Formats: sequence, structure tokens, C-alpha cells
Amino acid sequence: MAVHASTSQRRQRAASDASSDAGDARRNKGKRARQAESDDEGEHERDLANLDIKDPVKTCRHLFLQALISRRTMPLDLADALYKECVKLCRIEVPEPLNTFIAKMEPGLALCGLDIKTTRDQESGQGMLVLVNTMQDEPAKLATEYRAEEIAFFKSIVERIMLAPKLSYSVTQTDVIRLAKQPVTKAGAIQLLKSFLAKGWLSLHESGRIVLSPRSLVELAPYLREQFDQEEDEAEDARNRTVVDCNLCMGIVTSGYACPNEDCGVRLHTFCVAQRLGNNGRCPDRLDDKPNPCPQIWPRDPQTRKCHGVPIGIAALGLEDDEESDAGATSDVETGAGTPAAMKKKGKGAAAKGKKAAASGKKGKKRTKADGDEEEEDELDDDEESDADASGRQRASSSPAGTRESSRTAKKKRTVQSDDDDDAE
Repeated sequence: MAVHASTSQRRQRAASDASSDAGDARRNKGKRARQAESDDEGEHERDLANLDIKDPVKTCRHLFLQALISRRTMPLDLADALYKECVKLCRIEVPEPLNTFIAKMEPGLALCGLDIKTTRDQESGQGMLVLVNTMQDEPAKLATEYRAEEIAFFKSIVERIMLAPKLSYSVTQTDVIRLAKQPVTKAGAIQLLKSFLAKGWLSLHESGRIVLSPRSLVELAPYLREQFDQEEDEAEDARNRTVVDCNLCMGIVTSGYACPNEDCGVRLHTFCVAQRLGNNGRCPDRLDDKPNPCPQIWPRDPQTRKCHGVPIGIAALGLEDDEESDAGATSDVETGAGTPAAMKKKGKGAAAKGKKAAASGKKGKKRTKADGDEEEEDELDDDEESDADASGRQRASSSPAGTRESSRTAKKKRTVQSDDDDDAE
């Protein structure tokens, strides 16, 4: 017993020593990694300190513009953090505010046909910086990475979004793929949709539907007004006009609220409602100096106490029950369902299911055949029993006793028949 106890103790000590050694190795590895990172940071700081920046402000502008050009759109908080990093890198002691910094770059950008505009995401209300092309001439239209048929496909998507029913300004991903026409294939349409989303021309709503992005609403605003704008007298009614500007920020409204009065064409973004309506909730149409202003009082939510009108955008569809199906559509685009490879996988799955069904069918046929064989065996058994009974009767009738019994029976039949004949006479 003592030998076994000492052996187990030695094993435990060896295991504890091994675990402690492994822990020490991990700690040493972590220390070396942290030391290497600190050394790299120190070397990076020394390299930055040794940089000879002759014009820090100009260099700061170049760095900021390079980052904005690579993204095209940027949230304001990210732009502010990026600007601070550029200021630190260029060693500017007294930096100016971001708005002033951008305003000073606009004259030089205008010479290149570019401009930096500030907008807000219509769903989240987050502030965004957008670098837009202000030139609409033919050379500017040709300066694109997309071919003519791909641009036509994008225009068809924009048209479907702008003319969506119920002023939802959105379209399902399945409908987008169906808009593809030759030479754009279905697989090519899926890849183009991914590219439009990655480049910031389209946005994917949390419900899975496709909407216009802040970049498109800013940069394509002249095109949208030219193609889809209707005058008040041309529209069937003021509320159902396709292109309507926000009554406060003057941006095109594709998500927000419309005045509850059907005869009023006022629309507001969700984040503009509180500022424009104030505390009384009266329609801002009265502020435009019209002869017959809208007298509508916008209703308030009893819980949030915020004013609201008729929903515009995806909220107008009420997709609470359809979110699962739209999420499935989202996974289709993200995973590339519908591509030849995906269709091939689906075909293999269907073939496997077909083989299983065929195997089950064969099993069913075997069972049916077995049941039929059992029924035939039962019928054969019944036939054999009946044959046995018949043969037994035949043997009984062929015996002497059977012969005498049959003769007596025949004699009785003849006697009864003769009596019947006498009665008939």
C-alpha cells in the first residue's frame, strides 16, 4: 500500500510540475509578446518623431482626405477620431475644429469636382460624412468601375426602391435578383448586389430589405429629383408624391413620417420631428406662409410622449411577422445562395433525398410483395383445406358404408318425387 501511495504521489507531483512549467511558459510568452509590441510602438514613435514634416497642416489634410477617399462615407464620430489621430501624427499644437478644417478644404476639392457633405442615416439618425462627385458631365459618368449593363441593373434597383408600394422605399433581395437581365446573370446579380452594398451605394436594413444608402441619397439627389420628382398638381395626392424633402433639413425623405392629414404633403425624418413640431405638435405647413396651411395636430405616443405621423419607409409595411423570412434572404446574399456552387450543393442534396426516397420506395415494394406472398400462402392453405375436405368426402362416398348410405338417400329422393307426381295428377 505504501508503494502504491508513493507512486501516486510522485505522479501528482510530476503533473503539478508539468502544469506549472506550462503556466510559466505561457506567462513568459505573453511577456515577450508585450515587450515586442512595446518595442514596435517605441520604434514607431521614434520614426514619427524623426519625420521632417515641412507643412503639418497640408500633410494633415492629405492624410484625412486619403482615409475619406478610401471609404467614401464615414460616421462623424469616426471622422472626429481620425482627425485627432492626424493632428497627433502631424504634431499640430493648436488644432482647429473639424468643421472648420473641412470648410477650408472645400475650395480645393471643388476644383476637382468633389465635395464633402454632412448628412444623417435615415434609420439610425447617425451623422455621416460623404465625399460626393459634383460633376455630372459625360467624362464623369464614364469614370466608373461598372460596365454599362451593370449600371443599368443598378438603375433598375433604384427605380424599384423609389416606386415601392406603400411608400416603403425598399425592396426584397429576391426581387433585386429578379431584376437581372441579360447579359447579367442571376449569379452575377448576386455578386453585383454584394458590390453595391460594399461600395456604399445600397444599404441592408436589419429586416433584410434593400434601401438606398446615405451616399446614394446625397450623391444621386439630382438624378432622383429629375427622374421621380412630381409637381404637386401632377401627383394624385400630396402624400403619395415620390420625392419629398424633409420640412426641416431639406433632405429627401425615404424613412420618417408624413403628416396625418391626407391633403398635406409635409414629411419629416424621425430625428427631425421633435425639433420641427415643438411642444404643441402642430403641422409645420403653417410656417411656410401658405394661404391655407394645414391645421393638423400630430398625435403623441402615450408612453414616449413623442409626436408621430403616418410611417414612411419600411415601417409602413409592418414587417414584424416577416423578419424571419427576410433574415433568411439576408443569409442567402451573404452566403452566396443562388450561385452555381450553391445550386450544385442544393442539387446534390435533392439527389440524395431522391435516392433515400427511392430506397424507401423499394423497401415499401418489398414489404408489399411480402404481404402479397403471405396472402397467396393463406389462399393456398384455404384451397388445400377445401381440397382436403372434398377428397375426404370422395373417399367416404367410395367406401361400402358410403355406397349404402348414398343408395338409401337416392331411394328416398325417388319416393318423394313419385309422391309429388301422384299429387299433381
